[in-house]
Amino acid sequence: APTVDAVAYGCLARITWAVSLVTQVLLCQFSLGGFINSLLSWKGWLVLSRLTYSVYLVHMGLLSIVALQMRGPFFLQPAFQMSIVYLGVLFMSYLWGAVLYLLVELPVAKLERVLYR
Repeated sequence: APTVDAVAYGCLARITWAVSLVTQVLLCQFSLGGFINSLLSWKGWLVLSRLTYSVYLVHMGLLSIVALQMRGPFFLQPAFQMSIVYLGVLFMSYLWGAVLYLLVELPVAKLERVLYR
């Protein structure tokens, strides 16, 4: 039988998480968020936010290429091997995402800005 702690956690964990996120969003909205507000308002996020859709489009193809290039089964035992593959796919996804952004998204956005002015 589940204990009282497990039942309380199961009932309240998601709603508590949601309420805490809403509270933080509202605090940041009214400039009362402190360190979290300055972290989330950092201008460096702007570059990454412009690349996210391109990275989303590219990453699954890169994961497929990595999986098809493996000569044997990939085990998760050596954490170092998994982290190297993860960082490699992450780097290549952002690299190809930047290329896709510069060659497709940026010119289309500029053209759209000129056409719909």
